[in-house]
Amino acid sequence: MSTFDDVRGLASFSSSRDETIPRKTMGKILEAGRHAPSPGNVQSLEMIVVESDEKLDMLAKSTGDHRIREAPTTVILIADIDRMKRRIGEGAREAANSEIACAVQNMRLVAKEHDIYSAWVSGYDEHTVGEQFDIPEGKAPLAAVTFAYSDNPNSPEEKFGMNEICFYDSYSNQIGSVFDSVEWKGLREEREIYGKKSKGLIDKARRKLRKVL
Repeated sequence: MSTFDDVRGLASFSSSRDETIPRKTMGKILEAGRHAPSPGNVQSLEMIVVESDEKLDMLAKSTGDHRIREAPTTVILIADIDRMKRRIGEGAREAANSEIACAVQNMRLVAKEHDIYSAWVSGYDEHTVGEQFDIPEGKAPLAAVTFAYSDNPNSPEEKFGMNEICFYDSYSNQIGSVFDSVEWKGLREEREIYGKKSKGLIDKARRKLRKVL
């Protein structure tokens, strides 16, 4: 399976099997997160791997996501906001969020390679989670990703078509539905292909016209 197929088929899960994720496999998933791009190369990312039933139950209650209670492993992704602020200044939190998002995607893709499903959890009370897991001031638990083997994966959500979200050179020039395809490889290539086809049709019409005249 290609990376493109992995991205398109990235799914969460409804329930998990009672099966532990090997430490070696989790190590690869964590390494994928560590290698996420970081604004200004600040590398603000830190992680807490949660595996004990007591801690998982506590985190499930704090985030309101029951899957964390059932899954064998959840990773809390922490951003060092103060360090990011020293380098970035204004917008440090947004920059930290972008680093976290990249780490989440990296981790989920590597997990999928090992037939492990995952769910990205956010929007919870960061202060509560910070206190529960002894996270220092100036650092924020911006996301949690829960990992599990599952027989009940959730199908990926439908996305808007390429022709609905992509524009060529200017926002006023929305691309046509002809580009809305899994085989789409880029606007420049598509323009060349369809430009040649259009030229061929025009030349053919001109030849017919000459014969008539």
